[in-house]
Amino acid sequence: MIDVSTTAGSHAATVGHVDDAGFVRAPAPLVYRRLSDLGRWPTWWAGCRVRPLPPTFDDPTGERFAVQLDRGWRQRLCLSVQPTGWRHDEGFELLLGGDVRGRAEFWLEPTHGGTLLHHLASFRTPLARPGGIVMAYRRAIRRGLWGCKDALQLEARTSAGLQP
Repeated sequence: MIDVSTTAGSHAATVGHVDDAGFVRAPAPLVYRRLSDLGRWPTWWAGCRVRPLPPTFDDPTGERFAVQLDRGWRQRLCLSVQPTGWRHDEGFELLLGGDVRGRAEFWLEPTHGGTLLHHLASFRTPLARPGGIVMAYRRAIRRGLWGCKDALQLEARTSAGLQP
């Protein structure tokens, strides 16, 4: 689901909401371990680049990452991402800065034979064409959800002795 609202034609006041989910045939703890290791996202997330950022003066112990997500031909969404609100094997929150500013959350819902992987984001963007930015963010997140699903299902099959 996508929702975009603007007030008084100002790009700075543009709010985007993204709500997506995907089923992964793997147990929630395995999904959590894969998803919570932000530094390894590029190994399974096509079009994602991650590098650690130095701590800020406000939060010298906090982890922060520079994340770039492909958004189209030779274009990228550039984000600063700070994971917070860790809930062991259930998910975590992300504080977003850069091209989209707000909050996102990954949460895991164990279900029959696997895990439902949810992503919810609410943010503002200062960029022009905010509807396109929201769609690009959603496409990038879906690409990541599919990449996570594919990597985990391959790992689950090979650990069970099955051929990929």
